[in-house]
Amino acid sequence: MAYDGIFFDSGGTIYGFDGDSSGDPSHADVWASMATRAHAALGWLGISATLEEISAHIQKLHAEGRSSPPGYTEETLVRSLFDRIGAPPRRDHVVYVTGVLSGPRFHSWLFPGVVETLQCLTDAGLYVGIIANTHVPGWVMDRNFRGVELLQYFAHRVYSGDEGVEKPDPQIFRIAEERSQMGDRRLIYMGDRVDKDIAGAQDAGWDSILFRSALSTSDDQATFEIDHWSELPALLLS
Repeated sequence: MAYDGIFFDSGGTIYGFDGDSSGDPSHADVWASMATRAHAALGWLGISATLEEISAHIQKLHAEGRSSPPGYTEETLVRSLFDRIGAPPRRDHVVYVTGVLSGPRFHSWLFPGVVETLQCLTDAGLYVGIIANTHVPGWVMDRNFRGVELLQYFAHRVYSGDEGVEKPDPQIFRIAEERSQMGDRRLIYMGDRVDKDIAGAQDAGWDSILFRSALSTSDDQATFEIDHWSELPALLLS
């Protein structure tokens, strides 16, 4: 095999977010209904706050989160939301509301060929993992991968919100190497962004693949560029 292991980005690489023609909500729909879900979850816990109040707090907290360090997650947001509406931030309550607020991911959001390709790669003995920049807590990310029936393919998942470091910092790639015990092996990373994914992999000494879901070229910065998941086996297993 050309490589011993591959790690993937998540959004824009595995998930396309559109919902296709399945009738599932899109990513934009899930995002837009975040305050509604939080309001319902808080109400179920007996915590009183209006939908308008919750929506305003969430908008402000999202704005603050954009300038926060990488360890900021939706669980941080929910804990702050409890403080702002004057509710005790009990850990069990915060975790429950975080899971509801974060929302689902749907199988219809997956790019064509994801499942078949991951099955092919793992059947061939290739090590497969995730390195993702995300404000979604790792336990929610894992829940969502389980929901779309992908979790079993990813031996290790490294999430920026859990680690407090994000791409393109090569440290997040070092964490993946250490956890997978693959630091001395031939590794490659696939993502859809040059500034985060390709640059981070280069700085870590990894080869890289630009998945052209958003960008048409890496301007020769990536080792490979592909348009479809079905192209991967020929690159990785030859």
